[in-house]
Amino acid sequence: MSTLSRVERRFAYRLTLPIVIVLFCLLIFPLAYSVFISTQSSVGGLEELKFVGLKNYIELLRSKIFLNSIKNTVLFVVSTVIITIVLGFFVALLLNSIKKGVKIFRIIFILPLAIAPVVVGLTWGMMLNPIYGIVNHILDTLNLPVSGWATEIKTALITIILIDTWQWTPFIITILYAGMQMLPKESYEAGKMDGVNKFQEIIYITIPLLKPIFIIGLIFRFMDAFKSFDVIYAITKGGPGHATETLVVRAYLESLSFHRLEMGAVIGVFLLIVTFIITKISLKYMPK
Repeated sequence: MSTLSRVERRFAYRLTLPIVIVLFCLLIFPLAYSVFISTQSSVGGLEELKFVGLKNYIELLRSKIFLNSIKNTVLFVVSTVIITIVLGFFVALLLNSIKKGVKIFRIIFILPLAIAPVVVGLTWGMMLNPIYGIVNHILDTLNLPVSGWATEIKTALITIILIDTWQWTPFIITILYAGMQMLPKESYEAGKMDGVNKFQEIIYITIPLLKPIFIIGLIFRFMDAFKSFDVIYAITKGGPGHATETLVVRAYLESLSFHRLEMGAVIGVFLLIVTFIITKISLKYMPK
C-alpha cells in the first residue's frame, strides 16, 4: 500500500511539473526580473545596466506626474466601482420584478460584456468626437449644450468613468440578478406578514441576503478597474495632458513610449504591492 502511495505521489508530481514550469516562466520569472530592473538604470541600454538601489523609487515618489496618476487611479476606481454597484443593484431589482420579456432584457444588458474593451474605446471615441461625433450632433439638434468629452481636461476622466460604467454595469446586474433569483421566498413571505413595505424589504431582507454576492462583485470590479488600460488608452492615451493617466497607463508610457523600463518596473512593483494588500483585506470578507 505504501509503495502504491509513493507511485501515486510521483505521478502527481509529474503531472504538476508542467504547470509549475509554465507559472515560473509566465509569472515568477517576470516578477523577479521586474524587481531586478526596478533597481537598475538603463541609460546605457539593457546591455549596460547600472545598479542604483532605491533611487528609482525615490525619484518616482517625488514625481508630480506619478502622484497625479495615483489621484486619477483612485478617482477612477472608486467612482466606477460605486456607480456600477449601485446602478447594477437597482437595475437588477427592476429586472427581477419583470414577469414578461425578461429574456430579451437579459440579452440586451449582457451585450456590452461581449464587446472587447478596445472596440468599446474606439467606438465611444468616435461617437464622442467633438467635431463629427453623433452624441454632440444629437445634443446640437436638440439645442442642448455640447461638450468636448474626452478632449477636455475637465471632462476627460468623467467621460472615461462613464464609458467604463456602461461596459461593466451589466456584470453587476448579471450576478445580482442571479443572486436575487436564488433568495429564499420564505424571508419575503415572513416580511409581508410583519407588514414591511417594499423599501423596508429591500433594506432589511434583499441587501443583507445578497451581501456575499455584493462582496464578490465589489472585489472583481475593483480588480478590473484597478488594472483598466484598454479603454483609457484607446480613447485618450492618458491625455489630454495627464488628465486620464492612471498608474497602468503611466507604466506603459514609461516602459514603451519613453523607454525607461526601470520606471515602468517600479510602477509595476507598486501596483503589485497595492494589489496584494487589497487582496489580503478582501479575502477576509469573502463568503466561505
